[in-house]
Amino acid sequence: MLFWIQPLFAKMVLPVLGGSPAVWNTAMVFFQAALLAGYAYAHLLARLPHRLQVIVHFGCLGLAALALPFDASEAWVPNVGYAPALWLLGLMAMVIGAPFFAVSATAPLTLRWFSHSRHPNASDPYFLYAASNVGSIAVLLAFPFVLEPALGVRTQASAWAFGFAVLAACMVGCGVMVWNAPAGPGAATTRRSPAPVARQRLAWIAYSAVPSGLLLGVTGHISTDIASAPLLWVVPLVLYLLGFVNAFARRPLLRLGPAARGMAWALVLLAVVLPWREPAVVFLPLHLVVFCIVAAACHLELARRRPSPKYLTEYFLCVLLGGLVGGAFVAILAPLMFDAILEYPLALVLAAALLPGRSPGIKTADAVIAAVILATIVGGATLFIWLDWPQPVFVVACVYGVLGAFALSRQVRPVGFALSILAFVTAGLAQPWQDSDTVWRGRSFFGVYRVTDSVDPPMRSLMHGTTDHGGQTSGADGPRPTTYHTPASPVASTFAATQALVEHQRVGIVGLGSGAMAYYRRESDRWRYFEIDPLVVWLAVESGYFQMIPRHDPDPAIIVGDARLTLAEEPDRSFDLLIMEAFSSDAIPTHLLTREAVALYLRKLADGGVLLLHISNRILDLEPVVAAVTTDLGCAAVIARSADPDRDADPTYAPSEWVAVAADRTTLDILGADWSPLEPAGAEYVWRDDHASLVQVVKWTGR
Repeated sequence: MLFWIQPLFAKMVLPVLGGSPAVWNTAMVFFQAALLAGYAYAHLLARLPHRLQVIVHFGCLGLAALALPFDASEAWVPNVGYAPALWLLGLMAMVIGAPFFAVSATAPLTLRWFSHSRHPNASDPYFLYAASNVGSIAVLLAFPFVLEPALGVRTQASAWAFGFAVLAACMVGCGVMVWNAPAGPGAATTRRSPAPVARQRLAWIAYSAVPSGLLLGVTGHISTDIASAPLLWVVPLVLYLLGFVNAFARRPLLRLGPAARGMAWALVLLAVVLPWREPAVVFLPLHLVVFCIVAAACHLELARRRPSPKYLTEYFLCVLLGGLVGGAFVAILAPLMFDAILEYPLALVLAAALLPGRSPGIKTADAVIAAVILATIVGGATLFIWLDWPQPVFVVACVYGVLGAFALSRQVRPVGFALSILAFVTAGLAQPWQDSDTVWRGRSFFGVYRVTDSVDPPMRSLMHGTTDHGGQTSGADGPRPTTYHTPASPVASTFAATQALVEHQRVGIVGLGSGAMAYYRRESDRWRYFEIDPLVVWLAVESGYFQMIPRHDPDPAIIVGDARLTLAEEPDRSFDLLIMEAFSSDAIPTHLLTREAVALYLRKLADGGVLLLHISNRILDLEPVVAAVTTDLGCAAVIARSADPDRDADPTYAPSEWVAVAADRTTLDILGADWSPLEPAGAEYVWRDDHASLVQVVKWTGR
């Protein structure tokens, strides 16, 4: 129940917040906090007589049922300028806080009641925790592959309410059994158990905080360049829960010794390759495998330190507190503290410091080896660049292999080992091999941004995450756009063709970026920009880093908010040209390419209007999605694939893919011979608001 409502409600609110990857991480913090509150309630309730526990919990379940079925309709829209994370936390507390709290308290209470029964295994009820996580894994796997394709989100919400009623009925049965049951042998055993000390509690918190932080860190890392969608939320969470299942099983398949050794090797490997992301078929599974090994090792150590059942609720309370600490650090504190994604590599360093089963302390050699690793990578790369020497892959691999062996030699002392991992990730973050300088860096709920300057070619760019979102360069006639928006790009030819037909063109731009497309605006045209992130508006208009909008549209009409919600408020037939370029790093928010979304865009087009979709993506092949959606809607679509750049002709040019959509093919004939029909795609590629499959469109080879 708990792990069904998590992706379900997050999917409900995802469109309201622009499909940002931070939606899931923020939602996870709420779930962890609500889970902690439920376990704290169970811990306090366990001090009461059994009959009173039953009465109080039945009352709690009854009150929570009043909030069902839940719904996060589009009437809930965050106000511009209000912190999205705080708004989302408040919304979740109001809509699903009560039922989530009631269900979360049920598991520890059931385990507590079982430990006081006459069952032969009452003295060690922790195996039930493993069993409950097996059920959680089952529903998580069912969500993207069974529930999401078959049922809409509101139908699922009603089904969840029915499941809540079934759970309440089962709890009534348990309550009846507990009501008059005498204390079993497990209760007598627990009365003789020593109480945990502060050091034990801190260890419980630490060994649960690091996997929780890594869970959100790796989820954000893999979804930044793909999409924020249930599939990419579920996979890391399943691996996280598998660690608990293994650790608390009566006979774990993976023991602590092999897990700790595998954790050391995995951390070194990931620290070495952390700066690289492609090909996806290699690096995406690598991050998940490393996370799985680290989580399994930490959970095994956590299970090894578990107390007697008498302190079961206190133990799980500390475990959940650690989970909340790790999650809140990544999702809430890190965006406020750092202007770059530092929380994920920092979580790897902390994981190394908690390597189980090793000796504490640090020696001088540990610091020396860490310094050698950092100096070799940064100094070597800087020297090769300064001397303009090539960097053979074989030589680089050998150097990293030797440095990795040095790091592994420190695993007997976790703090020293953590210093070596810190050296690797610091070298990766320094990136001395980059050919551009960062002149500004900032972060918001919607991502991390950098403004960079490069000398060859001389241009200024806006980076969102790992992706260049265009910029400007200086020419004889002033700044001109770069990368996807140069005068040789498909978007430039689209402006030329459509402007020839309309003297006062009405243009809608979804996704402001650096404002590069304003270069093509004529004084007689009426443009409206739609942008969800106020920080991007500041960058493009007020910061002074980019001049396209101040120079070509000095009084811009900018509507801040999610594009689907703000466009819905625009009158129908409002635009002669509507351009969709709303990226989150390299990912397009999936809710902006669904059948319902494209139907909305088409309603906003005037007669003879054109919808232009930018579908360039390193990870996803979006052409079949657009082809299937437009075919299903009965409209015409053509695609332009710009050629690989001729660096001699224009060193700022970058290849891109654009799809033009209109009510009929005749409208698109004006675009010219460079545009061709899309490859046909089956109905299985149609994305809808209730379901959008990513697996079939991932470019697993990285091409």
